Amino acid sequence: MSGDAAGPFRLSRCAAAGGCAAKLGPADLAELLAALPAAPPDPRVLVDSATGDDAAVFRFADDALVATLDVIPPIGDEPRRFGRIAAANALSDVWAMGGEPLFALAFAALPADLPPGVAAAILAGGQEIVLGAGAALVGGHSIRDRELKYGLAVVGRVAPARLLTNAGARPSDRLVLTKPLGTGVLANAYRFDRLDAAGLEPALAAMERTNAAAARLALLHGARAATDVTGFGLAGHAWNLARESAVRLILDFDALPVHPRFFDLARAGVTTGCTNANRAHVEARLDLGRPFAPEQLELLFDPQTSGGLLLSTPADRVAALVADLLAGGQTAAVIGSVDSGLAGLTVR
Repeated sequence: MSGDAAGPFRLSRCAAAGGCAAKLGPADLAELLAALPAAPPDPRVLVDSATGDDAAVFRFADDALVATLDVIPPIGDEPRRFGRIAAANALSDVWAMGGEPLFALAFAALPADLPPGVAAAILAGGQEIVLGAGAALVGGHSIRDRELKYGLAVVGRVAPARLLTNAGARPSDRLVLTKPLGTGVLANAYRFDRLDAAGLEPALAAMERTNAAAARLALLHGARAATDVTGFGLAGHAWNLARESAVRLILDFDALPVHPRFFDLARAGVTTGCTNANRAHVEARLDLGRPFAPEQLELLFDPQTSGGLLLSTPADRVAALVADLLAGGQTAAVIGSVDSGLAGLTVR
């Protein structure tokens, strides 16, 4: 692994999957959680794992605490940048709930033969993002492992009246997405030398950008529901929002923001280890309003790492939200709308 006669060290080769593509599939996760004994009701718990939301929320005095944990294997080959992306990915769950991160604990699984300086660079990159978010990095835990992993447990706070969940979407809302899709395929293509560093760069830059500003603007413009789009892909996270809000989401495929090279790579057969699981989980709830090519369907189920926010926003406020997002250097696309009827997902 340390890069001798076998070739230069590649961080992206330190794990069997990259970023959130290593997540347990949604159906497997649901089966695992269903086997656990039911926890007794606790009035202090405002959001738990039952709704498939981005983080847990626990009432604390007049505020509520938001808690989450995210650990991922490497994305790309730059240690410091991997640390920054992993931290942005973990913090995103707090912002997706309308919260403000307070502190984080780091977790690192480190192979014994990791080259000198790599672990320190990963930790330093993560610390940069945490401190830049106005939170404190207060400690952590490390273990030896055959595969490299890094991430954070994050605790934040939110006023219950400002809490964003995946259950607030209402008919006539518009859906806004704040980052391009396609990081799963691009990261895998890079790992297997189907894409060079310049081709991966747009995805790395987007993953490194936090969702702090997007979440702040979402609250300012009255977003009613939010989730971040990560390992279950756009369709999986959209389905969670539709199910918990008891609405049908209508997605306009041609409006989806997509990373350059995604369709070429998907057409050439590049995919991820959890794309099929993501598709199987949501396929029965998905209505395709027109024929789609295989590479187009791949985009709907592609697992994202440090993906954008999917926001359900009142129709009369969406233009101002998009304008402010774009003015602040964010990606912003109106990708669909919310309709009444049986919970589900239509792509047209």
